[in-house]
Amino acid sequence: MVKLHRFFFYLLIIFLPTQLGLHLWPQWASILGRRVDYLSPTVYFTDILIFLTLGSWITSSSFWLVQNLKRMLDKTSMTKQSLPTIYKLFFVIGLLVFGNILVATNKSIALFHWLKFLEFVLLGYYIIRTKPSLSLIMCLLSLAVFYSSLIAIVQFFLQHAIGGPLWFLGERTFTNQTPGIAQINWCFPTLSQCRLLLRPYATFPHPNVLGGYIAVTLPLAIYQLSNLPIIQFTNKKITRLFFSITILLGIIALALTFSRSAWIVGLLGIGWALFKFKSKNFILFLLIVFLLGVILVKNFDPMSESVVVRQQLNSAAITMWQHSPLFGVGLGNFLVELPKNLPSRTIYFLQPVHNIYLLILAETGLVGLVAFFFLLWHVFRRVHWTFGIGHWAFFSLLLLGLVDHYLLTLQQGQLLFTLFLSLSLLRKFDPARRD
Repeated sequence: MVKLHRFFFYLLIIFLPTQLGLHLWPQWASILGRRVDYLSPTVYFTDILIFLTLGSWITSSSFWLVQNLKRMLDKTSMTKQSLPTIYKLFFVIGLLVFGNILVATNKSIALFHWLKFLEFVLLGYYIIRTKPSLSLIMCLLSLAVFYSSLIAIVQFFLQHAIGGPLWFLGERTFTNQTPGIAQINWCFPTLSQCRLLLRPYATFPHPNVLGGYIAVTLPLAIYQLSNLPIIQFTNKKITRLFFSITILLGIIALALTFSRSAWIVGLLGIGWALFKFKSKNFILFLLIVFLLGVILVKNFDPMSESVVVRQQLNSAAITMWQHSPLFGVGLGNFLVELPKNLPSRTIYFLQPVHNIYLLILAETGLVGLVAFFFLLWHVFRRVHWTFGIGHWAFFSLLLLGLVDHYLLTLQQGQLLFTLFLSLSLLRKFDPARRD
């Protein structure tokens, strides 16, 4: 029988791609008189699932928590030494958080983002402590890839949002004529001129986020297909058909996002999976990667608007860090400080720097960046030579973090990063393990 907290946790995995939420708009969530989504305190449906997961787990484990707390207090009183190491660690972290909030221009934003950080820390602790079945997690992630890819493909052919009940999954209302919508300049061989086509969003806030999610999780579906039967009570033929369709839909949806970074990471992940399982299609795959690489390099324009904007944001992040090198400008305060640190005032939109490492440096300073790299070192120190498909998923996120920010700034990215970081911290990142 599945425990209640486990039921809510698995629901969280299924609904991870969704973005249904209640946005609040206090005065401090605006910059230059404009409301900014990144700053809006939002209660997502997935937040509710996290609280239900943690609440039911704490309730069911209350006896264990009381016993361990009593043991820790007894140990402290018996030794008559200084505070235990865990208390020292909490004290140092609390001091750093206090310092970061203190230097922030907008302290309300910094406080809210640290509370969100605490939420994901608790979720990560839950995953590490309860050790959920990785095979089942990958199955549920594949299910989410299935419905997300299907929605994205339909959106592309309709060239507008599907609407209807998908509103409850967080699909936004848009068409290919919506101002600011992501488009691709598609040149049909049969047409005399190119046409702007909508890039699909599914239930994500941007096609790049959709592409990143598929790129990270698609190799897991290939792993599942290569290791049937995964769940003993399922029919092998039905399971094989489901994962085959999921992989096909995922590849099509990934292509339609036109996210170059997601393409590269997705192809690397698929190649890793094919190589690891000694697939006969590995040589053909290498040829496809080579041809795609030639096309991407040929069409890369270093003076394109996207590249220029990213360079400006990178420069702004470095400038912010130089002004506050130790604690940064405050968690969540990058956008608050951006208008004062732009190398050019011609930039017409407010976005975080498209690099999570520069974002951490700008908002939390050297202290935060060193702590983050220490955490990554702790992860890869445990991996050693057992680098498997699960660890590849986390490594893929780190690669995507070089060119985008959603792993730290958007709900779906934060959930995905917390999930694979926590699983990577387990001593045995074993897909074959079951509850």
